[in-house]
Amino acid sequence: MATTPLKNDIADKKTNTTASSRVYEALRDEISIGTYGVGSRLTEGALAKSMNVSRTPVREALHRLASEGFVTLSPHAGALVKGWSAQDARDVFETRAIIESEAAARAARAATADDIAILEDLANRMEGAAGAPLRDVHGYSEMNRNFHGHILRMSGNRRIENIALNLMDLGFLVRSYRLFGQEDVNRSLSDHRQLVTAIRDGEADWAAAIMRAHVLSAACVFKGTHDVGDTQGETERTAPRKITQRGN
Repeated sequence: MATTPLKNDIADKKTNTTASSRVYEALRDEISIGTYGVGSRLTEGALAKSMNVSRTPVREALHRLASEGFVTLSPHAGALVKGWSAQDARDVFETRAIIESEAAARAARAATADDIAILEDLANRMEGAAGAPLRDVHGYSEMNRNFHGHILRMSGNRRIENIALNLMDLGFLVRSYRLFGQEDVNRSLSDHRQLVTAIRDGEADWAAAIMRAHVLSAACVFKGTHDVGDTQGETERTAPRKITQRGN
C-alpha cells in the first residue's frame, strides 16, 4: 500500500520531534556541566552540522532551552548561554523567600486532602531521585519546581504564583542543584517533609518560617555562575558530539 502524503507528513513531524528531543537533551546536559560557558553563542547552522541533524530540530531545541532559562535568544546573535551574577542569584533567592513564605502560610490555611497527597507524592519522588551528587538533577529540578509550584497554586493568589514561577527557571534550578552535596540534599528533603507537615496541620506561621529558611539556604550554595559577563557573546560553540539518527 502506498504511503499517503498525510502519513508522510506525520512521520516527518514525529522524526523531527524525536530529533529535537535528542538535541535538547544533549545541549541541556552540556550547558549544565559547563561545556558551554556563560555567553557562549549557539547557532543553528553550526549545531546542525556538528550534530548531524537538520536545522529544524536544533531550532526547536533552542527555543525550548530558552523557555526554560538555559539560553537567551537574540535575532542577530543566535542563542547565548544564560548566566547569573552573584547579585542576580541573591536577588532571586531573597525575592522567592519573601513571596513563597507568604504562599506557604496561605497554603496551610487552605490545604485539602488532595493537596497534601500531591505534595507527599512529590516529596517521595524527590527522595527517590536524590543522592550526592544528585543522580537525576534534571528530574529532581522539575519535581522541585512542581512541589513549589503546587504550594504557590494552593495560596489562591495567581499574581503570587506567576511572579514566583517566573523566578524559577529550570536552567537556574539545574545549575543550583548541581552544586548540592549530601548535607545540602538531606536538608532540602527534610525541609520538604516539614513543609508538608506544617501545611497539613494548618500551621501557617511554621510553614512560612520553613519556606523562608529553605529558599535562603539554597542561596548559600549557589552564588551565581561567576563568569557571567566575562564572555558574553564572544565565543561561538558547536556541539562536542553528533546526534545519531535513530528510528522512531
